Amino acid sequence: MRNGSARGSTAAFVCAVALALSVAQPAAAQERRAGIEPTLTVRGNGQHEAKPDYAVLTVDVATPGDTLDKAANAHEARTTRASDVLNKLAADGVTVRRSSFRLTQEAGRRQDQPAFRAVTTFEVDLRPVERVNALVGRIAASGLFEVGRVGYRVEQKTAALDEARRKAVADARAKAEVYAAAADMRLIGVVGITDGESDTVDGRADLPAPRSVQITPPAVLTFDASATITWRIGPRQ
Repeated sequence: MRNGSARGSTAAFVCAVALALSVAQPAAAQERRAGIEPTLTVRGNGQHEAKPDYAVLTVDVATPGDTLDKAANAHEARTTRASDVLNKLAADGVTVRRSSFRLTQEAGRRQDQPAFRAVTTFEVDLRPVERVNALVGRIAASGLFEVGRVGYRVEQKTAALDEARRKAVADARAKAEVYAAAADMRLIGVVGITDGESDTVDGRADLPAPRSVQITPPAVLTFDASATITWRIGPRQ
């Protein structure tokens, strides 16, 4: 009977120790035993700067008229002259990107004002950016255009955004390593990556009318990107 009691006591002691060790195991080990791997999710941000290669200018050719036909007919001649002005500047770096036409009826006008207004909008590229001020001045000097907005672009926008994305991933990894080390863990592998917003500030601005100020292109354009990355993590070895 004593031997049986001793064996029973020993078995109970072993079970108690095993239970205590199980309870004392780190949470990460318990998750692995349950088939759940611990993860860490971090958002990274990246920014890349690039010099603008060209400018995009918006100009309007507007023609008023007392009737729909008068406005449209007079506008056709003005638009032809405006197109000739832009085409003659092609050798100096002016390229017509696109154009659009609209015909509107003026609301809230005085009786002595024309009832209709025909408008053709031209979007033109100006190269190089160092000559933007001179080119806009020559376009405005024709007296045919209402000068609108100017923005700036780079030729290799995708490459610039990709560089910002690389920096976003590097930023996310640097943050993740700090968090993991602080928790006495390490990064094991990437579980997933979610692409965030990617955009560029193009320096677009409205030009005053009449244009009487110097146009100064921005030195650089800024490209922003973000990425959210999830890592598998484990105890330090």
